[in-house]
Amino acid sequence: MLKRNMIYLLPFLLAAVCLIPAGCTDEPRFEEIIEGVKQEYAPDARENVFDVKAERTGRMRVRLSGEVDNARLRELLMDSLYAAGFEVTGSPDVLPVEVPWPWALVNLSVANIRAAPSHRSELVTQALLGNPLRVLRELGSWVYVQTPDRYLGWANKYALSGFDDGAFDQWKSTPRLIYTETFGFIYDTDNESIISDITAGSILTKDQIAGNYTGVIMPDGRTGKVAVDAASCFEEWSTDALPLGDRVVATALSMRGFPYLWGGTSPKGIDCSGYTRIVWFMNGMVIARDASLQARHGLPVETGNPEGLEAGDLLFFRTNPEGPPDSPVTHVAIYKGGLEYIHASGMVSVNSLDSAMDNYSDYRASTLQSARRTDPGAAGPGMVPVKEHPWYWNNN
Repeated sequence: MLKRNMIYLLPFLLAAVCLIPAGCTDEPRFEEIIEGVKQEYAPDARENVFDVKAERTGRMRVRLSGEVDNARLRELLMDSLYAAGFEVTGSPDVLPVEVPWPWALVNLSVANIRAAPSHRSELVTQALLGNPLRVLRELGSWVYVQTPDRYLGWANKYALSGFDDGAFDQWKSTPRLIYTETFGFIYDTDNESIISDITAGSILTKDQIAGNYTGVIMPDGRTGKVAVDAASCFEEWSTDALPLGDRVVATALSMRGFPYLWGGTSPKGIDCSGYTRIVWFMNGMVIARDASLQARHGLPVETGNPEGLEAGDLLFFRTNPEGPPDSPVTHVAIYKGGLEYIHASGMVSVNSLDSAMDNYSDYRASTLQSARRTDPGAAGPGMVPVKEHPWYWNNN
């Protein structure tokens, strides 16, 4: 069974199959075919699970095992091997496998997501209250999850409320609010006692409005209230929010002075790409998590002449000033205009590309590598409008 996508795999198949018509003794190399599929469709372990094991069981037979994170990826892999003439037995598992629930909503103001299932493990990212996670594996009190920006890591189950497919679809159809103030609290419905803190980007089910408060329902069913002017209707907000330059800069400046935290994506503490990620989310766009991932998406912008930059452009930096132009991206900032940029480095602050200014950073100026501009109407794996993201809405 060959799919239309097979045309994209031809370079890998041609490299793996001997094309000399006479005297050819080479056989297709299944390892090259598998690696080709991985590089084309699941190139980054931060965003994709592609842990495929293969064993040759005959001249043109191969046995597969392991796991991948979606059925389409497994289908492409199997079709590629069939096209090269292999008989395939076994197959990788498609995650999730044996999980307590396939979906979860964050039940704390901020849920920490780590590289391994341990509180001692590196913090790799965070997820905000009421935002959805895909659950892929379970290990004791931990689950391996994927965030809406496709990032992978381990979260402790105490921070989450689990949902089956039906309940998750129901949540996506429920009237909801998005919290738009930087910080705040959820108060008990009957008094002013605090039941949770809350930060910008949190999503809650909407309940009744009473006076200066709007009733809310948390993912675990707790009820409370937030100030009416601190939250917006999620549906209306997602339609109106756009990552336009002036809006992006205004949101970015509202977090000036906030502390740096490796792996942080909330106003409580933010790393450089977590900062750009929350700024873009608050302007209606889910973008890739890390700086090196964000540098792959959007419209390329020439950096040789900084005068051509526009407010809201993303600036990407390498570590070594003497490094080649294609050195890995390790830092990201938001262009403010007037040769200034905003970034999270120690804290959220403003620096300049103008050597005559007091806030000039020679190091950053010497390591500026590239820039990208967001198309507000763009949609792709690393840049998805919230209003079009299928984890937030039904029938997308």
